Amino acid sequence: MKVTIKIISKIIIAVVFIFSGFVKCVDPTGTAIKMEEYLLAFGIDFMIPLSLGLSILMCGAEMLVGIMLLLNLKIKWAIWITIALMVFYTPLTLWLAISNKVTDCGCFGDALVLTNWQTFLKNVVLDVFIVVLFINRGNFKNLFKPVFQTAAAVGFALLVTGFEFYNLNHLPVIDFMPYKIGANIPAGMIIPDDAPQAIYKIIFCYEKNGTRKSFTDKNLPDSTWKFVKRKDRRIQKDYSPPIHDFSIITPDNLDVTNKILSDPGYSYLLIISNFQKANLSHFDEINRIAESAVSKGYGFYALTSSVPEEHELFKEKVKASYPIYLMDETTLKTMIRSNPGLILIKNGTIIGKWHYKQLKNVKDS
Repeated sequence: MKVTIKIISKIIIAVVFIFSGFVKCVDPTGTAIKMEEYLLAFGIDFMIPLSLGLSILMCGAEMLVGIMLLLNLKIKWAIWITIALMVFYTPLTLWLAISNKVTDCGCFGDALVLTNWQTFLKNVVLDVFIVVLFINRGNFKNLFKPVFQTAAAVGFALLVTGFEFYNLNHLPVIDFMPYKIGANIPAGMIIPDDAPQAIYKIIFCYEKNGTRKSFTDKNLPDSTWKFVKRKDRRIQKDYSPPIHDFSIITPDNLDVTNKILSDPGYSYLLIISNFQKANLSHFDEINRIAESAVSKGYGFYALTSSVPEEHELFKEKVKASYPIYLMDETTLKTMIRSNPGLILIKNGTIIGKWHYKQLKNVKDS
């Protein structure tokens, strides 16, 4: 029985860490964006330039330690690294659950979204299994000789790092975002008639003779009590559609969202989340695609969060002839992990997505 618990604990921790690391290694840019939220919440935004590097390190470490545990590679090292990570994660997720400074911890990327309290409880359960691993850390048999273990661990580390950099320089090999190929944008914005509504519990605080007590609207005190304050505690969130905050606005403040999404023909959306951070080396290719698209009657629109005052200067800089419209920066980053990136839609359905390094694969359909 003791051996069974030891093995089960190891497998559970290994699988969770491999899954958690994998879904973040698939999208290290998304993990970096989430890490920026953490840095802002902690008031250490001066570290934001390091967010991508920290993302690569953390995602890779999680996936690698899971592989090491599963295959009994340097098992003692793997257990100690796991303990170090959980000593950091557990109090962090408790703080998030209490403060709600970051509403989604991002522990499973965008593949599986948990509430902060669910994440903390998940970590508490994992800690129990980790205690079992720690107690039995000297009782696991190594499957390979030490020199082969080291070589295998280094090999897997290189593979994991290479996988991360592949996803950085291309689009994620698995797209967990609501803007994946095949998704219909208008359908993703629909709120069902029977969707859950937010529910709040109203608490009234009253004071009498130096004593404060909380009441609900069903058991309010008599007039001898003095009202102090009211608290609204949300006990159920309302429904949030997969796609929200999606609106395309012209520099003249006209909403052209429905016009573009309802176009029965093909339309290209050139995503430039921020002019200052955009890679400009592929705009000759982008402009050729735009000219070809327009000549065939397709729509071609650039979407950015940069202020309208910068639009004309940017168009001159990259020699662009297509219109530039406005959209929320977070939405743009969610649509595609590339700046710039290209999306092809038809009737609001996403037909294709391309990283700026993959534009040679663009076909007009």
